[in-house]
Amino acid sequence: MTTVFTDPDRYTDMYAWHREVAELRMRSPIHRITADGFDPFWAVIGHEEVMEVERRPELFQNAPQPWLINQADLRAQREAGPAPRTLIHMDGADHAAYRRLGNDWFRPGSLARLQTRLDRLAQDALDRLAELDGRCDFAVDVAMPYPLKVILEIMGLPEEEYPRVIALTQDFFARDGDAQVLQNMFGYMYALTAARRAVPTDDLASAVSNGLVHGEPIPEVEATSYHMMVATAGYESTAKALTGGLHALITHPDQLDRLRRNPELIDGAVDEMIRYASPLRHMMRTATADTEVGGTPIAAGDWLLLSYPAANLDPKKFPDPVAFDVTRPNAGSHLAFGFGPHHCLGAALARMEMRTLFRALIPRLAAVNLAGDAALTDTTFIGGFKSLPITYRLS
Repeated sequence: MTTVFTDPDRYTDMYAWHREVAELRMRSPIHRITADGFDPFWAVIGHEEVMEVERRPELFQNAPQPWLINQADLRAQREAGPAPRTLIHMDGADHAAYRRLGNDWFRPGSLARLQTRLDRLAQDALDRLAELDGRCDFAVDVAMPYPLKVILEIMGLPEEEYPRVIALTQDFFARDGDAQVLQNMFGYMYALTAARRAVPTDDLASAVSNGLVHGEPIPEVEATSYHMMVATAGYESTAKALTGGLHALITHPDQLDRLRRNPELIDGAVDEMIRYASPLRHMMRTATADTEVGGTPIAAGDWLLLSYPAANLDPKKFPDPVAFDVTRPNAGSHLAFGFGPHHCLGAALARMEMRTLFRALIPRLAAVNLAGDAALTDTTFIGGFKSLPITYRLS
């Protein structure tokens, strides 16, 4: 049986990954996967079939385990101490109540107040590129610090915390399921919860740490888990989408030239970049009753892997899906942010960050080329280019 969904190394060659998944999709949009060390699960790889699951959250729940993890790491996590309980672990009324704690910070009105700051950070990124004098690792020098600084500001963390947070998040995503890494991240965010309860400030961390859920103060574990989710997924997925977007433009120079000549296309092109990069590689769901997906019988208790990169290259939804087309009319139908109640809380912010940076960068990017091997992360959860060495000339 295929290891394409369970082996992190398979995600370091996405061309080969997509070729194998395309062959699977031709046979069926859903496959039963049995792999050594993992509980069996269904891999859902068709866009329509992923949507079929996403539209029925009461039937396909995130709990008890919302991402793929092997049996040994799951046992180690359970033995290590209190498990994080983030929004992606929750369902139903609990999920809705906890999501409301952060909703106001990610509404259009709140995000609009960030635009001036984003413009400044985008200019800082251009200044950094100018300092690096035509050669850099875009993933490390631009795509990581830019969205992290945004998240730090929303959470109320000072910029001197940047090295610590980036080290924690890189470990978190590079070492899927590692119990010690999880505890390190949890410990950092637990201290943040305690600090904001002692001295609240005007930031998201304070709003969550002192929030009420079902009329009661939010428990410490849930507050800490909320901070973990925002700091990791909120920055890492955007960084990977930015890097994937630039890589797509470099490897499709006709599309980059089209954006140079028509910068008004950049906002729409961002969704095509996100579709192409698909940093969120999967989420897991557990069936609560006997049902069907795509005509395939699913039993109560079955585990399902929703493969977003596979769904985003489904030819039934996206004609010529491997083509990168900045004018693709339905690029916004991608599932990189999920769908339904669990649609990514920060999706609008991610688009805003990417649009702001590329609006500033593309008109100035007179030339750009790969300057070495672009390396992908070996992770099954949130991933993309961890290194993108480039040479460039700014106008």
